[in-house]
Amino acid sequence: MSATAGDIAFTKLGGVMAIAVEGLDLHHAPDAELAKTLRRALLDNLVLCIRGQSIGPGAYLATIATFGEPLVRPEIPHVSGYPAVTTLSSDDRDTKGDGKRLIAGSHWHSDDTFMAKPCSLTCLYGIEVPDTGGDTEFANMYAAYEALPPAERRHLDTLRVVHMMKPASRAVGRTRTIAPELLAARPPVVHPLVRTHPETGRKALYISRNRMDHIVDMEIAAGHQLIDDLVAHATQPQFCYRHKWRRGDIVIWDDRCTMHKANGDYPEGARRFMNRIIVAGDAPY
Repeated sequence: MSATAGDIAFTKLGGVMAIAVEGLDLHHAPDAELAKTLRRALLDNLVLCIRGQSIGPGAYLATIATFGEPLVRPEIPHVSGYPAVTTLSSDDRDTKGDGKRLIAGSHWHSDDTFMAKPCSLTCLYGIEVPDTGGDTEFANMYAAYEALPPAERRHLDTLRVVHMMKPASRAVGRTRTIAPELLAARPPVVHPLVRTHPETGRKALYISRNRMDHIVDMEIAAGHQLIDDLVAHATQPQFCYRHKWRRGDIVIWDDRCTMHKANGDYPEGARRFMNRIIVAGDAPY
């Protein structure tokens, strides 16, 4: 049995991106027609929020598998029996480092750009969410790119950037301590600063400051400044959407044309617990 389109309703969430869908019961994975409808909504709006779910990890994984191949990140805690379903919690601590609280993704970034083929989509399921704080912010990197002067776009189109799991030339924020053997298994990769979306054909800035070591053939400090300037440009209010979580939200976003950041501004003692799945992608070009 599969979930069907039925009486679903879409509602725009932001002026520049994001759409919500209600009326779905994902105890059964979407059928082909519904999966196509949801994917179109995601491609057109960059962020898709499926409201009002109360499902287990098996149903969650089956739903996301209709968008693409779920990937396993073995270094991240996962749900028992479901290695592709990882967990994000207000209880997370850097157990291999200083033991302090971790707010994963608290700086603007795109997920897993240190991989030769970074994930295409990230999916978060809000199982427990705080009453206040803990929002996720998104930036539309199509719009940010298209708003730049033509001459600057042409210049940025030529640039390539070295991405690393742990950049050698700069550090941006606290991240989970990574075992040396895992770092050794993830050699540096080179991606374009402007990538072309393989499904829409549109160009977007491709930035993940916490994974970008340097711009190829550019002095390191100048390259860092350019990246910082582009992040400041892309995160202006006219390019952004801020998602206020509801319990039961499943939010899916396209890492090929967005940046995002988590906010750890919820009260001490408030509970935030989410399941995360990433979907396989292609080498950026």
